[in-house]
Amino acid sequence: MSAMSISAKTPVALSGVAETLLWPLWNRAWEAKRRGSLLQDPLAIDLVAGIDYDFAGHFGRPHIAHAIRARFCDDLVRDYLARTAGNSRVIALAEGLETQLWRVDDGSVDWISLDLPEAIALRRRLLPPHPRAQLIEASALDEQWLRALPAAPAPFISMAGLLMYFDQQQVEILLSRLFERFPGAEVFFDTIPPLFSRKTLKGFNVTGKYRAPPMPWGIEVDTLAAFVGRIPGAGEVAVQTYADPFPQHLRLYKLMSHIRILRNRLAPGLVHIKGAIPAQAAGC
Repeated sequence: MSAMSISAKTPVALSGVAETLLWPLWNRAWEAKRRGSLLQDPLAIDLVAGIDYDFAGHFGRPHIAHAIRARFCDDLVRDYLARTAGNSRVIALAEGLETQLWRVDDGSVDWISLDLPEAIALRRRLLPPHPRAQLIEASALDEQWLRALPAAPAPFISMAGLLMYFDQQQVEILLSRLFERFPGAEVFFDTIPPLFSRKTLKGFNVTGKYRAPPMPWGIEVDTLAAFVGRIPGAGEVAVQTYADPFPQHLRLYKLMSHIRILRNRLAPGLVHIKGAIPAQAAGC
C-alpha cells in the first residue's frame, strides 16, 4: 500500500503514557528518511508530517534506538510469517501509531491491534483501514480480550514499549496468561535497565517540554533469560541488547556492552521467546 497522504495538520492532544506513542513514531520517521535506512516506513513519515505536534521540542534530536527495535521486530515477524505459511496471526499490544503491519504484510496475516481507547481512536483517525486488521480497545492486563480470542493459530505477540510501564508482578502475570492462552506463541518485548527505571520514577526530563512517565519495571539484561525461565509455558528465549542486531549504528554502546557491569547498568534489552509447544500438539 502506498503512503497515506495527510493534507491538513491533525491536532493531537495526549498526556501521560499515551503521549509516548508519538516518541517512537518521531524516531522511526527520521530513520526512514535517511539514506541507507534500516526501515522503509512511508506511513510514519507522512504521519509525522501531518500531525500538529512539536515532536522536536518534546523529544529532542531523533535517535536510532526505536528504529532498531522496530526493524528487529519486523525481522522476527517476517520469519514467523514465512514459517506459518498463511496460517498466521499477529497480536500487537499497546501498538499506538506503529505502522508495522504495512511494512511486513504478506497478504494473508490476520493482525490484531490492542491499545487503550484514546490510542485506538487515534489509530482509527490517522491510519488507513486494513481488511485484515482488527482493533481492540482494552488494557493488555484485562483478561476479557484474552478469552475472546481463539487460541489457535499460535500467534506472534508483540509488546514493544509496553512492559516497562508495569511492575514486575504484572509483567509475570501477563506473560503467564499469554502462554497459557496461546500455547506455542512467539513473544517479543523490550526492556529498560534498572538505572533508567529509577530515573523515571524520580522524574526524568527528556527535554524542557517533556517529562517521561514513570517506568516501574527495569531489569538487567543478563538476568532476563532466568526471569523468562520462571514463566510457565515459555520455552526458548533469546536476549540481545539494542546494540547487538545492527552494531554499526551503535558502535559505542556495542563496545560498552562487552563490559558486564556497564551492560547491566545501561543496556536495554530485546527479548524473543518461542513458547513451549504442548506435548500433545508436538506429537501430531
